[in-house]
Amino acid sequence: MSEQKHKSTSQFALLISNAVLGAFFFGYSVSYMNPAIKTADTQFDISGHPDPGEKDHYQTLLNGLINAFPALGAAAGAILSGQIQSRFGLRLSFLLADLIGILGFIFQLPIHIATLLIGRLVIGFAVGMNSSLVPQYIKEFSPESLSGPFGAMFQMTINIGCLVALVMGMFFDADGESLGYFRFVIVFPMLICSLRLFFFAFAFQDNPPSYYILRNNHKTAKAVIRSYYKRKFVEQIFDDLKQQIETKQSEALDKKQKSPSYSSRLQVGCILQVIQQFSGINAVLIYSSGLFIKITGGDNDLKNWLNITVGLVNLFFSIVAIPLLRNLGRRPLLLYGTLACSVFLGLISLFSCFLPDDDVEKFEVTGSAVMVIIFMFLYLAAFQLSLGPVVWIYDADVLDEKGMSIAVLCNWLGCAIVAQFFGFINSAGMNYSFGIFFVFCSLGTVYIYYKVKETKGKNPQEIDQMFLLGKVDDD
Repeated sequence: MSEQKHKSTSQFALLISNAVLGAFFFGYSVSYMNPAIKTADTQFDISGHPDPGEKDHYQTLLNGLINAFPALGAAAGAILSGQIQSRFGLRLSFLLADLIGILGFIFQLPIHIATLLIGRLVIGFAVGMNSSLVPQYIKEFSPESLSGPFGAMFQMTINIGCLVALVMGMFFDADGESLGYFRFVIVFPMLICSLRLFFFAFAFQDNPPSYYILRNNHKTAKAVIRSYYKRKFVEQIFDDLKQQIETKQSEALDKKQKSPSYSSRLQVGCILQVIQQFSGINAVLIYSSGLFIKITGGDNDLKNWLNITVGLVNLFFSIVAIPLLRNLGRRPLLLYGTLACSVFLGLISLFSCFLPDDDVEKFEVTGSAVMVIIFMFLYLAAFQLSLGPVVWIYDADVLDEKGMSIAVLCNWLGCAIVAQFFGFINSAGMNYSFGIFFVFCSLGTVYIYYKVKETKGKNPQEIDQMFLLGKVDDD
């Protein structure tokens, strides 16, 4: 067994744990409005349209905007975070993201729909920055031997943030009269942002060594490496980083983009992000409260427990995915996982046909409702084992930074479309909305079968050659 190069694993664990507070912010920000939407409808008078005939349409439209605005903000944050990072470095970019996140939640404190929407857009920008910056920080700082477990912390912490938001949602009043508690739910993530901001300002003040090497500040780069690694490995690690950066700089981006394989890799990377979003994951995560109220006949307590189960299923299977990601290839996980998602979405759509009509306000939970709930949890499990983590890993394998930013943009725009229009489609029936997701996911399975190539264990040159030849490797 080779000697451990870094001084202390706990030292890196503290460093990364602070950074992934941004992933917690990500998960919480995406999920907190899910159980709070009834309170928002009541307190912001969203359901108070003067024309009764237009009331439902108006409410669905505004609820869609409330859920779509963070995704639109995140698209902007993700695409601009690269420029912000290259100019200011990761540490200052994190400080800026936390300040923007705090500002976004402050905007939501006044009881006005305009400030709520502005605040949701602003926190979305911070979420988008974190979605790009946190994985980059983990990649840049983690020793190679710890990159896998620390990389998995990103997805797990997102799911922890989602779970905390759903647990806190249990304490909203069913009638929507929870203004004071709603404001507490808004203030809570401001504390998370403030905590990370404090630690980056006063405790974790270093950028990754690559930041200083890129600016020819070799003395500081070596000092940072010396802080985390044993002295006898400092020069070796510095030389390895320097060589990696020089190799990367020598590959002119324009030349790379003219490569016959580049457009193919970019197409696959972007379409995988679209498949991920149009599989319906954010319809479940954003609208689960409304879905469960509909399925359970208006049982608010059961809805709350089902919401928490959503968070627990996501968290548990994101942990289960870690050894699978280490031992299995990207392609089989994507292919069979997406196929499983398609099957469960189809079954959700099928059994939704037998749910009571929407005009029936109260009813006992039926066998069809139980089957819908079971298949929804199985869908979430399959997603967390495949499309959830693997799409991000696969895109990092095949794309450079610019390509990755384009793919992330596709992801957030897809999320915005689903968030805005799911409510309208679902008003016609869950069988229609989940039937559409079934079709998209099935088409995605076919696309993955023919276009996605195995990248696990392959270096960039091998991946480039594989896409150049158009070869699908089943290994």
